[in-house]
Amino acid sequence: MDQAVTLENFDFSHAGELGDRLFPILNELRESDPVHWDAKSRCWIVTRHADIMDALYGRVPVSNVRLAQASISAIPQAEWAEKLPNLIKYSPYQITNMDPPNHTRMRGLLTKAFSRNVVEALRPYAKGIIAGLMQKLREPGEVEFADIALALPGNVILKLLGLPEEFYPRLRVWANDVMVGLGTPNPEAEWVIAADRAFAELTAAVLPIIKDRRETPHRPDDFISSLVYAKDGKDGLSEDEIVGVLQVAVIAGHDTTANSMTLGIEKLARDPKAWAYMAAHPEQMMNSVLELMRYSAMSAAQNRAVAADFEWHGKQIKKGDTVFLMYAAGNRDPRAYENPEALDLSRSNDQSLTFAPGIHHCIGHLLAKMQLTEFFAALTENFAGADVLDDEIKFANILAFRAIPSLKMKFYPR
Repeated sequence: MDQAVTLENFDFSHAGELGDRLFPILNELRESDPVHWDAKSRCWIVTRHADIMDALYGRVPVSNVRLAQASISAIPQAEWAEKLPNLIKYSPYQITNMDPPNHTRMRGLLTKAFSRNVVEALRPYAKGIIAGLMQKLREPGEVEFADIALALPGNVILKLLGLPEEFYPRLRVWANDVMVGLGTPNPEAEWVIAADRAFAELTAAVLPIIKDRRETPHRPDDFISSLVYAKDGKDGLSEDEIVGVLQVAVIAGHDTTANSMTLGIEKLARDPKAWAYMAAHPEQMMNSVLELMRYSAMSAAQNRAVAADFEWHGKQIKKGDTVFLMYAAGNRDPRAYENPEALDLSRSNDQSLTFAPGIHHCIGHLLAKMQLTEFFAALTENFAGADVLDDEIKFANILAFRAIPSLKMKFYPR
């Protein structure tokens, strides 16, 4: 894409080509047209922090029951059953595609299964992986950090779900196919078909494990066992609901954390003062990680379907339209943050949009935070800094959760 990108020639469905040049475009939109109709992507782009919060807290009529509007409309409805059988079957059972009261019921059962105790039981395992990664980073020469980043959450999610190691190489393929197909405005038909294929493979992987857990006594430290046995009175999760949960868990449970590590280290390595601050203030690691996530904008956007006609900033929003809530813009809104273009690890991130405040607050946030804080604490304790060796950073073509597929680096041990 040409370096001189303007609103007139920018296509949100190919945001990956822009990389961090996305931010000036979003800043311009936030000030000039905060609810912007993007004709190329056929969706509304919402960029102000307060407006995004209104959507997340249900103060405007937008819905998470959104798949047809946002993604599979790329394929004629008459072909859905043939080309997208897994998306059609399981999307209604994924908590990310639910509104109350279904969402309320599902979240209540999930929080019984995915407790803080489950996360804490994984901490020693995560710390063991991190110790091994620190040794790899000490090896002389060039490091492919994207592989390092995947190793931590990839192995943790396999451990959490009880999936065999043989599925590890498929994690990145599944995540990329799903994120491109479902996390991009106006996706091409083949992208959505690839997302369906990823869900088919995921389903085939988890069904035998679900069957095994149903036939064995409840193991409180086992996530799938806890899903199988989660009850609210007599109410529990059906097999299709458990599959929907696990599809989301596998994709979001490792890919977003890996991307946060890669995007975060790329920023941190270029800011020696921030690196030094993180090393000197391990007690502030959680806040430092949240600021790094805000600034690097892994969680860049989430889409919603419009549930009823309404007016927003003078624009007539119609039922059935698609809205993209641009977290990457809201998290740099000067109305919410002082000096938002700066990486300031000491700032408060109480207003951060990264984990989606509101009723859809990321249910896996504790797992992500545990891994990220443990990793960056170990990194800044063991290393004095790092260099990014790539002349140009190339991003995956995903708008919702930004990703850098490859990042060559060199680390300097203390």
